[in-house]
Amino acid sequence: MTNFSTVPPRRSPLALSPLLRWGSLALLLFVVASVLLTSVQVIGPGEIGLRFNKAGTGRGLTQTSVVSGYVLVNPITTEIVKYPRAQQSYSWTKSANEGSAGDESFTFNTADQVTLNGDVNFGYQIDPASAPAIYIRFGPDVRTITHNYIRSVVRNAITRQASNFTAGALLGKGRAAFEDASQREVVAELTPSGFLVRNFSFIGELRAPEAVVQSINAKFSAQQAAIQAQNKVVQSRAEAQQQIALAQGDAQAILIRAQAQAQANKVLAASLTPQLVQNKQIEKWDGKLPTVSSGAGGGFLINLPSAPAPAK
Repeated sequence: MTNFSTVPPRRSPLALSPLLRWGSLALLLFVVASVLLTSVQVIGPGEIGLRFNKAGTGRGLTQTSVVSGYVLVNPITTEIVKYPRAQQSYSWTKSANEGSAGDESFTFNTADQVTLNGDVNFGYQIDPASAPAIYIRFGPDVRTITHNYIRSVVRNAITRQASNFTAGALLGKGRAAFEDASQREVVAELTPSGFLVRNFSFIGELRAPEAVVQSINAKFSAQQAAIQAQNKVVQSRAEAQQQIALAQGDAQAILIRAQAQAQANKVLAASLTPQLVQNKQIEKWDGKLPTVSSGAGGGFLINLPSAPAPAK
């Protein structure tokens, strides 16, 4: 009887070596690819790159010399931090359709203790030279920096400057001065920290309680009515002065004409002589004798028309 062995034949070590070689090569390539992916960082043209050394004698944060492109780092000892180079713009408003879904508007009190509310548009850029200090002080999250630190600076400036104006001024012509003063304070606070303010403005009208708005409107209407009344007084006074001037002008003209006439009469009277009067009478005589004339003896002579000749 023939016996069959159930033990499989052993493979030669030479037969397994190709599989080991290819497996080891694939593992090596995977490790190299992973290291490359984590070691190569890309800093775009709109970014500020910071290199943070975690170990070694050069521990600390330094700005990279690379503005854009690829940066090769050791992921175990080095970290790349990025900040946006472009302007960051935010709108803090009461409306849920702008900014975040919540109410981010600013509420503040005026010098006469009236509570106002307004929306603000704000824009800034990070100064590349100050980026390391910003990272050490505030961390890498730009959104957190904006809505915590920068927003608190803006709110404090608005609150302080609003206390220098009345509600009527802020709801009228004084708003521009209030906005400029708030912006100057924000710039003075943020610039040393590395944030360059590019825009600061209120959006739309400032909001006030309805009673305050009605009171201001009534005061404005009263002022306008007073101005109109004053204008009418001035106009009436001007019209009266105009009439007086016209009357004075007419009187002066009459006086001048009278003086001229008197002077003319005086000259005329001085020029009249008996010979001149006789000559004038002669010039005006029409050659006919008068119908009634008196004689030297006190009688008078009447010239009668001749009778018509009798008909033949």
